[in-house]
Amino acid sequence: MNDTLKEQKLLTARQIWASKRIYWITSYKALLKYISKDYIDIFKPILTGSRSGTRYYIKDENLQNFIKKFETNQLH
Repeated sequence: MNDTLKEQKLLTARQIWASKRIYWITSYKALLKYISKDYIDIFKPILTGSRSGTRYYIKDENLQNFIKKFETNQLH
C-alpha cells in the first residue's frame, strides 16, 4: 500500500452525536440539520440510502475542521 495515501476515518452522525464532540448541539435532530443543510459545504457528507433510511458519513478531518472554525468564530 502507498504510504502517501491516508486512511480516511468515516464517522456516522450517530457516532458524532454519541461522542459529544460537537458539545454545543443539544439534540440529534439539530446535528442532522447542521450536517445536511446549514454547514453541508464544511461537513461534505457522504449520503447512503434515501428518505427515512438516509445515513450521513462524515470524514474525521471535516469534523475537526468544523469544530476548529466554530471555536475560532470563522463560520458564516
